[in-house]
Amino acid sequence: MSGRVELRLVGSVDHLNLCWQVGEVLLASIPFGPDGDEVRHHVLLAVQEALTNVLRHAHRLDDRLPIDVTMVGGRSGFEIEIRDRGAPFDPRPLAVERAFEEALPAQEGGLGLSIVRWVMDEIDYERDGGCNVLRLTRHAAGAAVAEARG
Repeated sequence: MSGRVELRLVGSVDHLNLCWQVGEVLLASIPFGPDGDEVRHHVLLAVQEALTNVLRHAHRLDDRLPIDVTMVGGRSGFEIEIRDRGAPFDPRPLAVERAFEEALPAQEGGLGLSIVRWVMDEIDYERDGGCNVLRLTRHAAGAAVAEARG
């Protein structure tokens, strides 16, 4: 099964819960290998972290600002695009260790991007028409992906 879902999140709706449920449906049939359930759960956590960062930092908890979310799931993997109207913020240049469990930050917070970078295979960012556009991809299991991960 494959599918594409586009959401515009505005107002006091529970953005995180709604995106988790939609993500669960799209991720259910993606072949992530023998640890597929764990991978699916980690991908959902990464999505939650990315959305939480938008809500807290980019939109400063202003639920009047829309967040456009597009999720695509299929045999090749899962991709999510998150578009917000916050201040420009490119997460790619941040140096984040994959083994974030061993180097927890001394201050509160700061783990969200570490989780995203640890879980997702690709992180792309662009500034487009006054919006931050973040694209996160997790590939399905396969020889090329295993080789790329090392």
